[in-house]
Amino acid sequence: MPPVAFTFDNVPQDLFKPLKAHLPFSLPVLRRLQYASFPGGWTSTSRVVLVHDSSEAGNSRGALTKFTVGYVDVGGGPDTQMWLYSTLEDHQELTKDETSLYEEQLDCFIRENIQIAQDYGRELVYPGGILLGSLNSKLRSLLEKMGRVHRRPTGIYDKWLFRVEDVPENETQLPEGAYWDSRASEDDCKIVISRTDIPRTVKGLYQMPSLMLKLEDGTPIAWAFLSGDGSLASLHCEPDYRRRGFAKLLAAKLIRERSRDFGDDGWCSADVHPDNHGSRGMCTALNGKTYWKLSW
Repeated sequence: MPPVAFTFDNVPQDLFKPLKAHLPFSLPVLRRLQYASFPGGWTSTSRVVLVHDSSEAGNSRGALTKFTVGYVDVGGGPDTQMWLYSTLEDHQELTKDETSLYEEQLDCFIRENIQIAQDYGRELVYPGGILLGSLNSKLRSLLEKMGRVHRRPTGIYDKWLFRVEDVPENETQLPEGAYWDSRASEDDCKIVISRTDIPRTVKGLYQMPSLMLKLEDGTPIAWAFLSGDGSLASLHCEPDYRRRGFAKLLAAKLIRERSRDFGDDGWCSADVHPDNHGSRGMCTALNGKTYWKLSW
């Protein structure tokens, strides 16, 4: 039976049950919908789009088995505007019938989002498209086949997952007078943006859970954030303070203390390029494991 699409201008609370049932693959979208309850986590142009087979129309949303769901903000950008999950991600391989089913769901999902963009009626930050983040390679393969996505030149990343209870508590001596600051200021966010080529805004960073390590005079020397999908983001240590364990200490502290702001399922994640040996080593030291490939 053909798929049906539903668009919501708030987060349907009964979507959390099926998303939690599909952890860890559903983690990015689950976290982004949980983030909607954070200050600034939902805008007037935020939407949730759900697609499932019309054969499941009589079921409660909590009982859905094959579905595609995404968060989209056509008025957002330049940072990530969409997160997408489909239950196809759970499968090692798809049968021919399953492939057809999910192609139909994805086509329905895309057409619904095109309508959302048309109803928005303004120029998009990325003309003719939106920035889809942390896209599972299985989903990307189908969308590329359909001619619906173009991979950014940043390439393929590994999705690292951590269990909060397995993240070690490290003991590293801080510089004399240094202290932890549990909230990055707007001025701090401007410094963070100056150290990365990833599209970020001060407003976007300021809203995220964060942790800064600062010298006695308030100068930031290391920092990290938990992005809208709950992943470890913008982890950085200034050059003069590297190779002293500060980044690992900060990342572990942020994961242990702030990941529960999103939910109590015990998962946290990081998107790491396979050539970033330093970050890979740190993720291993935090008892993380790679689960799947992704891209923007």
